[in-house]
Amino acid sequence: VIHPSDVGMTIGRGSTELRAELVAAGVEVDGPAYARYHSWEKDSVDIEVGFEVAAPVDRDGVQNSTLTAGREAVAIHHGAYASIPKTFGALEAWVAEHAEAREVGREVYLSDPDTVPMAERVTEIVIPIV
Repeated sequence: VIHPSDVGMTIGRGSTELRAELVAAGVEVDGPAYARYHSWEKDSVDIEVGFEVAAPVDRDGVQNSTLTAGREAVAIHHGAYASIPKTFGALEAWVAEHAEAREVGREVYLSDPDTVPMAERVTEIVIPIV
């Protein structure tokens, strides 16, 4: 659990460290980095940073999780990570009007931050819905 002001730093550092840990363990990463929010309050955010892998990872410091199957509302964000909250907010508003959220949601970072300029990055915003 972190403070909301630390979300960007936590995702960046967490995904870099986790990718290095997985590669060192010989684990093949099957997809882009993601940030999954378990809760988001005024002063605290419970966040999970991860990658899709083919099989569970048995390594200290690594927790395995599974996404639940079902319907999802999805928006595609183009541009800097700093403006993701605006896209996330628009998707949350759509969900509030048309469906019911099952979870807070997640961001899937479709662009490689090491090779794609910030202004050209693409992020998928996903909210699981009923």
